[in-house]
Amino acid sequence: MNLAIHRSVYLLEQDSGTTEAIRRLCQEKSLVLVCFHSILELVEAVRADQPSCIIAANDQPQGQALALMAGLANENNQAPVIILGLHNDFTSAVAAIKAGALDFIEKPTIYGRLAERLNTVVKNARMTA
Repeated sequence: MNLAIHRSVYLLEQDSGTTEAIRRLCQEKSLVLVCFHSILELVEAVRADQPSCIIAANDQPQGQALALMAGLANENNQAPVIILGLHNDFTSAVAAIKAGALDFIEKPTIYGRLAERLNTVVKNARMTA
């Protein structure tokens, strides 16, 4: 397996503050963050390479991250998906987990839980490399 494939994180997030926090976290973990502005762009990238992890915000119009989960299922995506959502959005949290997401992390306090999840991603990447 190509190690580079297992060292990238794909991000679908429109909030620049959240993106920068995730970028710093990825740098700490020696992960390359690749940002996307649409589901279509991200799904096209997954067709070419499998990232270590996909992180998608669900606070976009019409629950964009949940639509992404359906698109990724059609592409045989093997990367774990973490959904970022608004605090107290239990309906979306349950829907994300049922759709196969690794976790649903509430914004704006994502750093600690996301760091834990990325530690797992890095560990799993080392085991499969």
